[in-house]
Amino acid sequence: MSDHARRRRRGTRSNRTDGDPEAAASTERGSYTGGDVSEFSLSDALDDGPVVLAFYPGVYSRTCTQELCELRDWKADLADLDAPLYGVSVDSPWSLLAFMDEYDLQYPLVSGFNNSIIADFGVRREESIMRGIANRAVFVVAPDGVVSYTWKATEPLTFPDTDEVEAAVAAAAEVE
Repeated sequence: MSDHARRRRRGTRSNRTDGDPEAAASTERGSYTGGDVSEFSLSDALDDGPVVLAFYPGVYSRTCTQELCELRDWKADLADLDAPLYGVSVDSPWSLLAFMDEYDLQYPLVSGFNNSIIADFGVRREESIMRGIANRAVFVVAPDGVVSYTWKATEPLTFPDTDEVEAAVAAAAEVE
């Protein structure tokens, strides 16, 4: 029996893992049901102003775990940003809920598992063994649904310039 299985059987729960993949492997995850999942509507989110969408390949991979935790800290740096941030991947809603709890994310993760949001934004990987996952990208979407800022990663563990994102959000807010 693995250490993880023994800890689950004893009912112990690890604390937040702060981006440590080894600690994450031994962390008990929550018990989520369909009642814990809600549908995301970009048009509804845009009713309140501009939105920032950050696309990434998937939770619980070493690189994406580090990136999402850095994105959590990046969002803290953008505390004055007048737009919600959503992380988007093809992961199932339950994986996303567990990841949000485990890494104390204060921004929602959206599942592109059974819809076209990743393809709609042109970041769906079409070739390779990883076909179907999202490539890394950040978009600012104005309230009228027009993309006012696009940044696409060419390498892992890179982020757009926060000043550029803030300026794009401010400009998009004027569209209202």
